[in-house]
Amino acid sequence: MSRRLCLLTASLLLIVRSADVWKAAPIVQNVSMFRSWVASADAAAEKYNAPPAAIDFAGAKKKVRDGEMVDMLENFYKSAKPAAETFEWDPEDKAFKTEYFAQVKEQAKVYAELKEDLQKEIEFQKSTRTTADTTVYDLMCNNPTVHEEIEDEIERREWFKDIVRQDKIDLSILMHQEIGKANYRFIQSRAVKII
Repeated sequence: MSRRLCLLTASLLLIVRSADVWKAAPIVQNVSMFRSWVASADAAAEKYNAPPAAIDFAGAKKKVRDGEMVDMLENFYKSAKPAAETFEWDPEDKAFKTEYFAQVKEQAKVYAELKEDLQKEIEFQKSTRTTADTTVYDLMCNNPTVHEEIEDEIERREWFKDIVRQDKIDLSILMHQEIGKANYRFIQSRAVKII
């Protein structure tokens, strides 16, 4: 029990939860912010789409002691006609945003296609899992690029590059050649003595 606890504590200490790898990509944060803004804009558009309801000044007169103040506010409300506040979108900003949204839509299409391709690849990888029954021929058929790379490396005599570092290769090849020559001489000398 205590060993498990120590391993768990050690693994938790090694994980830095504030590292960037645990955070969502900036594009995801931007998309989330944009979606929340769209939702709030839609809600505000529905709320302010219709004209406001009429104010009940008669009900306010009953609740407030000073009825003259309510009368003044009512007269001011009826006589005041403030100009509607309109917002004009800067043409440069509008063009930039329109172009940006077009790019985002294109990226979304690309990501949708990529998602489909990745799902197909995942299904292929699941169907061609390596098991004890998998043959080398199956591996070559499932991974033709790897097969071609291996064949090219064998033809160029680079089969050992993935196994050992280059500086050790030269030394080991020389050692094997010398050992081979010594063994050959030893075998010849033994053969001569036997004959």
